[in-house]
Amino acid sequence: MSKDKPDRLAIDGEGCRVAIIAARYNFQMVNTLLESVLQTLDTCGVRQEDVETFRVPGSNEIPHAASMIAKTGAFDVIIGLGLVIAGETDHHTIITHATASALQSVGVRFEVPVINGIISVSNEKQAADRISGELDRGSEFAYAALEMAQLNNLLQKRIFDEDANLVLDDLDWLDDLDQAADDDDESEDWKK
Repeated sequence: MSKDKPDRLAIDGEGCRVAIIAARYNFQMVNTLLESVLQTLDTCGVRQEDVETFRVPGSNEIPHAASMIAKTGAFDVIIGLGLVIAGETDHHTIITHATASALQSVGVRFEVPVINGIISVSNEKQAADRISGELDRGSEFAYAALEMAQLNNLLQKRIFDEDANLVLDDLDWLDDLDQAADDDDESEDWKK
C-alpha cells in the first residue's frame, strides 16, 4: 500500500458540478468512503446543490451509471465509489480490472474526468485502513476529482479558444475575396 500521496493543491471547488456513484454492496464501508468524499468537497468549497449522489447495487454497475451520467454533460467530474473484498474465487480480480478499464473508457469517450474510487482489498482490515484509517482514500478521491475537473475545464477552454482562432484564420480568405471584389470594382470604374 502506497503512502506516497501527491501534494494537495489549494483547490477552489466553487461551481464544480460533481456526480458520485456509490455502490450499495459493502454499504457501511462505502458510506464511510462517501462521507469522506463529501466532507472534502465541502471543505474545498463545492456547494451541496452541485453534488448529486447516485446509488447502484455494486461496483460492477458503476461504469454503466458513469456512462449514462457522462452523456448528460451536466457534471464536471464523476467519482465512482465501491469496495471489492477478495473471496475464495477470482471474482474480485475480474470486477476490479473490468471496472477500472470501463471507467477509463468512459472518461476518454466523453471527455469528462472519471475518478476510480473502487477500492480492492484482500480483507476487511485492509478496507478499514484505507477507508477510515490514516490513508483516507475518500479524501484523496475528492481532491483528485477537483484537480482533474479544473484541468479538464482549462484544457477544454483552450481547445475552444484554439478552435475559434482556427475558424477565424479559415475565414481570412473572405477578406481576400472582399478585397478582390473591391479591386474589380475600381478597375471597372477606370474603364468608364
